[in-house]
Amino acid sequence: MFAEYNSVIKKILSGKATGTNWKEVLKYHRLMLARIQHERLIHLLVTIFVGSVMTLTFLVTMTTEIPILVVLDLILMVLFIGYIFHYRFLENTTQNWYKLEDEIREKV
Repeated sequence: MFAEYNSVIKKILSGKATGTNWKEVLKYHRLMLARIQHERLIHLLVTIFVGSVMTLTFLVTMTTEIPILVVLDLILMVLFIGYIFHYRFLENTTQNWYKLEDEIREKV
């Protein structure tokens, strides 16, 4: 959803769309910006939670020396790394959209 909107808004800003109502574009862009900010916040909280649980399971594994917990540690580490990369994507997209909002406001 976000990648599709990103390509649409860049097409509009490049001037390929004619008869553009810039106030409506700005209004819709702010709506999409609010959506991605919400998504970013939720993923930040989930990332922090998964990282905390991963750290706790590592500590439990090290103190109890139960070998089966290593499997849980690996699963949580893969999940945490995935969340880090996804959160990075959301953060970079949000920062990019702030710049696009500035460009839209200039056209209004």
